[in-house]
Amino acid sequence: MSEFFTSAALSAGYILIGMALCYASRKVRGLLPRWGGGEAGMVAGKSEAAALDYGAYYLAVLLSLGGAVTWASKDPASGLAEAAGFGMLAVLLLNASVLLAERTYLARWKLAGRIKAGDAGAALAEGAHYIALGLLILGASWGDSGGPAVMVCFWLLGQLFLWAALAAYLKIFRIDMPAQLENKNFPAALSMAGSVIAFGNIVRASIAGPFLGWGRSLLEASAFFVFCFGALLGARWLADAWLFPKATFNKEIFGSAAPNKPAAMLDAMLFIGISALLGWAIG
Repeated sequence: MSEFFTSAALSAGYILIGMALCYASRKVRGLLPRWGGGEAGMVAGKSEAAALDYGAYYLAVLLSLGGAVTWASKDPASGLAEAAGFGMLAVLLLNASVLLAERTYLARWKLAGRIKAGDAGAALAEGAHYIALGLLILGASWGDSGGPAVMVCFWLLGQLFLWAALAAYLKIFRIDMPAQLENKNFPAALSMAGSVIAFGNIVRASIAGPFLGWGRSLLEASAFFVFCFGALLGARWLADAWLFPKATFNKEIFGSAAPNKPAAMLDAMLFIGISALLGWAIG
């Protein structure tokens, strides 16, 4: 019975830490000109895009805390202190991830201006990236088997993996996402959101695990990532052939004058589901 009360107390403590980190992340985000005053439309009830953007950001913060929670000490004082310390590092890495992404491979998407204009599709695209980045930070949080230095290094590796997966996907399927956002193609944003979350999940699975030395860990992470990305694309091809035989997802979502929202929903859910199976398989 005492174990139950200890677990309950730890759970309550982690919830408090999670909410405190959301508050801290809000303050960190507010210091940056890119997001200054972004909550105004959400609080006034006038911007669904702002609400989606902030909601995904807070979800990413909580996801990134999950790594520390899984390995933290069972001793209440030590466990909560470890989770709080690594959680704050995760918040800083999350914001650094977003800034890095939006100054490099997401720069042409112009998400900030679109979200401020109330574009829910842009908010969905950015929110999916928050969630993917939170997942990769979760995977990089190896705790006492690696420490903060290993976490930072594999966070950076995960960011490179996420960029590579997105760039390859857009190239292979010839998708011009900035043009789709410009045309306010919400199904395209929905489909892409599912793909990005799926990529984030396979990156998480690829970089997670005990630290076994730089050479072995880097090699295994890269091999798992390449395999999982290839498997995702193979599953996408099978879905086109078996589940959507009279058309293709890309044609219905990205190449149609009247984009197919149900097809985008199916595409996004399938991608996320397959990534979950891959994560369990290699975990």
